[in-house]
Amino acid sequence: MKITTEIAKYIWSIIAANPTLPMSWGVDTDSFVCSEDSLEFHVQGFLHTGDVRITYIEGVDLFQVSLYNEEGNEVKRIDDVYLDNLAEVIDQNVEMADDYNTKVMNYILGL
Repeated sequence: MKITTEIAKYIWSIIAANPTLPMSWGVDTDSFVCSEDSLEFHVQGFLHTGDVRITYIEGVDLFQVSLYNEEGNEVKRIDDVYLDNLAEVIDQNVEMADDYNTKVMNYILGL
């Protein structure tokens, strides 16, 4: 895992506080892209497959979450995300389909 900036480390520490969440999103840790204000990585969730970029907005102490499809086009942007619900916002947009439990069971059973 190569997280190279302080902000990227900070963002990952928030997300990985519950390690089952990024695991359920299918995070590819080899895909990490770090910048001075963001962390980006590839996911394979039930709702979204592509990249997730989390940007820290320092002046207001909030985050912006952007979802990109496999072609690199932004498909959704969520502004004004607070620290205490960052992981939940990502989970709701990457993984939590309406029939989540059924999808998980079908995945486990290979259906």
